[in-house]
Amino acid sequence: MSAVTGERRKARIPRLDHESIDTIFGYAYALLVVDALLVVFNLPLAVMLFVTVDSLQSWPFFLLLSLTLAPSLAGAFEVFRSMREDGRSTPVLAFLRGYRRRGAAAFVVGLVTAVVVAAALFDGTVLAGTVWAPLLGPLLAVLGVGAIAVALFALAGLVMFGSVSIRAIVKAALYLAVQRWYFSLLSLAMVALTGAAVLAQPVLGAALVPGILLYPVFANAQYSFSRILEF
Repeated sequence: MSAVTGERRKARIPRLDHESIDTIFGYAYALLVVDALLVVFNLPLAVMLFVTVDSLQSWPFFLLLSLTLAPSLAGAFEVFRSMREDGRSTPVLAFLRGYRRRGAAAFVVGLVTAVVVAAALFDGTVLAGTVWAPLLGPLLAVLGVGAIAVALFALAGLVMFGSVSIRAIVKAALYLAVQRWYFSLLSLAMVALTGAAVLAQPVLGAALVPGILLYPVFANAQYSFSRILEF
């Protein structure tokens, strides 16, 4: 009886074949490489985050340094696209390919986003403590956060559709950011968690967190773009 029970228990234990194990380790390796490359391609920002005690007080300076983020995110999203579509990925080559193909367009998206966010933060700072703060404060917050959500969709779209113009991608991203608002909120939460992890532990946060949290951002955007193409 005990032998039969033991056989049943063994039968219930799932076994991973070598291909599944290779896939898991391949994904983990790719995400770690993405983390490392994001640090390398945003080295001035990474260094200043490490040495600055209160980063939030110097937000204009850090917002300027963050202009390198969008092109590097294009590289990271290309790695994710390769992982999802090809199953296997050479992350360094995929990152460089995405950076080279869509880095310039991504920089434009990042620059416009930075300008909108800077305007919202500056106006919010000026209006703080005035009678207009309760009325315009939420509007400015939505404007700044919404710009980031649209930018995330746009960067994913630039990687997915390499020959489509920036204008067309941004229009589609604006539509998706509103129509798929729940994905926008999830993406913003992932980005906020990434930023919090990096600010709390700059070394460990930058080395382990971004790839894991940015992957669902791209996956949701890719799904959203694929859905609108079906209609």
